[in-house]
Amino acid sequence: MAKKKYRHFLFFLLIVFLVLFMHTLSYFESTKLEELAEVLQENSIVNIGKLEKKKKYVGILEIPKISLKKGFYNIGYKENTVDKNLEVIETSVMPNQKYSNLILASHSGNSPISYFKNLYKLELGDIAYVYYENKYYTYQLVNVYDEDKDGTILIRTSSLDTNLTLITCDKNKKDTQNVYVFTLLNDLEEFQQ
Repeated sequence: MAKKKYRHFLFFLLIVFLVLFMHTLSYFESTKLEELAEVLQENSIVNIGKLEKKKKYVGILEIPKISLKKGFYNIGYKENTVDKNLEVIETSVMPNQKYSNLILASHSGNSPISYFKNLYKLELGDIAYVYYENKYYTYQLVNVYDEDKDGTILIRTSSLDTNLTLITCDKNKKDTQNVYVFTLLNDLEEFQQ
């Protein structure tokens, strides 16, 4: 008789344990789902296609001619490096300001992080888009030039324009960088002062 009571007691404990376990599991699953929903909501303001939706990009660069669509991070963020992503150069000024120059750098080789590998296919007049702070900025390529790869680079833009500058290594010359300068086509009156 004592064995029967002992079995009932163990069975009762097992049920209590399972109920607690299921409740705990349900709590963690709902917490994870809420966190995922927050991440998706932060990134759902634009259709970013195949971009990793869990990343917290501050903007997206898109160049349709070369099928490039890639997010970028804030300056100072650990993922803001050419070894992992597009890199926003420290002297950049974001496109929501007049006469800004957003400067992005990336590799041009054959590795998975060579996001600028097809920039060489661009021609003057080609279009690039930047999505930043809930607004699209449309740019047109106006200049392409080479710079020596010596740790410094001269950015040649007009201070009266709002620009997007893309920098990458030359595919054929190891000691040269290619610089692509785009000028904003949007009406500058739309900017916040």
